[in-house]
Amino acid sequence: MGGNRLQFTFMLVFLAVFAAGAGVTVRTVPDGKSVAVPYFEQGGMVWVSIPDVARLAGFGQSQGVSSGKLVFTSSRGRVSFIRDNHFYAVDTAFVPTPHPPQVRGAALYLPAAALVSALNARHPGGISWDGKASVITVNTLAHNILSVTTEAKQNGTVATVVLADSLPFEVTYFHPNLLINFNGGKLAPDAVRRRLRAGIIDSAFTVQYDGSAQISLVLNNQIETPHVDYNRATRTLMVAIRPRIEQKRPAAASPQAQLDIFGIRTVVIDPGHGGRDPGAVGPTGVLEKDVVLGIGLELRKMLEKAGLRVFMTRDKDVFIPLSNRTKFANDKKADIFVSIHANAIAGDKKRRDAVRGYKVYFLSDAKNETDKMAAMRENAVIEFEDKDAQKKYTGLNDVLNSLAGAEFLRESQELSIVIEQSLGANIKKIPRQQLGVGQANFWVLNGALMPSVLVEVGFISNSEEETLISDKRIQFQQAAALNEAILQFKKQVETGQ
Repeated sequence: MGGNRLQFTFMLVFLAVFAAGAGVTVRTVPDGKSVAVPYFEQGGMVWVSIPDVARLAGFGQSQGVSSGKLVFTSSRGRVSFIRDNHFYAVDTAFVPTPHPPQVRGAALYLPAAALVSALNARHPGGISWDGKASVITVNTLAHNILSVTTEAKQNGTVATVVLADSLPFEVTYFHPNLLINFNGGKLAPDAVRRRLRAGIIDSAFTVQYDGSAQISLVLNNQIETPHVDYNRATRTLMVAIRPRIEQKRPAAASPQAQLDIFGIRTVVIDPGHGGRDPGAVGPTGVLEKDVVLGIGLELRKMLEKAGLRVFMTRDKDVFIPLSNRTKFANDKKADIFVSIHANAIAGDKKRRDAVRGYKVYFLSDAKNETDKMAAMRENAVIEFEDKDAQKKYTGLNDVLNSLAGAEFLRESQELSIVIEQSLGANIKKIPRQQLGVGQANFWVLNGALMPSVLVEVGFISNSEEETLISDKRIQFQQAAALNEAILQFKKQVETGQ
């Protein structure tokens, strides 16, 4: 009798494990791909893994289950879930659900019908649930590049591409062609409705490949490095183009000449996030805002000891809007602006612990998906700002205003390299995330009228690096590495060595 009971118990455990790992099918159309996702049955309902379904549906994830909150973003907005909470959020609106999300293992689960309904509110193509077949169907769009237009402005020409959904893109220039490539792009038949002659642009044409699409702009003049801005809210990509100015400028007008004459005297340190914006949250609850403030305060002491004038955008736990940070640096007539952050990645523990390392960025167009995602996470701070402030980061003005900071592009890149080398030489416990410095459109750097960089000191989502960067001794070492780099850059500028 005891043996039968043991057998029966074993069978129940086996079936439960099998059910939890077998997966409900998520099918995408029209490509017909099918992938199984984890699930379990409870109360006569099928519960599915929220992050797995959302990822297969094309949503980006900005927070992990360890924080008790999951935030998923698409080109249409965001959907948020909180563990054991009877409400989920669609953008800022709360929607009641009779079955709050449950934690099973490393994932958060919700009944399939409820999850599909929630995600469908912000999915561009539409999602449906077939309970009988246990299939979640995700409709992908037939065309995701809707229109291409051009417009001549007083200080340049702007090409605008409207998308149906977010797409990886790359902008390449070799005269007279400016190419915009979209990985996974599908051009609408009438995307280009006219010849598109405007300002520097003579004409445009499109090419549809099997796995990508290309927009080619033919230019009538040499241009400066094009500047790119992507507005996720409106799914609009804008490329600002300016003609290259051939005549030689007076020496005192160039950014490098200004630095050569006056030297590096004033530094603004910007500890990211703060106040109601905690930044990224580590597996044990360490907050990004606390880590970067600790490093910033140590760095201020060191730079002041070296004789520099130092200001901090915040020296306590307060919230500062992104645009106010660079305005503060400009008002202080800073010679260098350093924004300090900690990186993070979503996913289960195995994935989070596999990604680590520091990285230094300057403001320019992102060259890869990793840099683009880092910028998207740091730019998400605008969720904590009021709606009027959020408008500052969207629209054509942002593209054109960002050109001012481009005057210091080379100096910002050089400062990034010096910092990257100093961190590598002084911080042995935290490796480089990747070879070389990064570049992306970080809004906190946009508009800075001086060499400016953003430093990700490590991945707070990685359990080992969370412990390291929350250690006061490591924070001191990181501040010392930044201090050494800034003083080295100062010497390079002032002596030409």
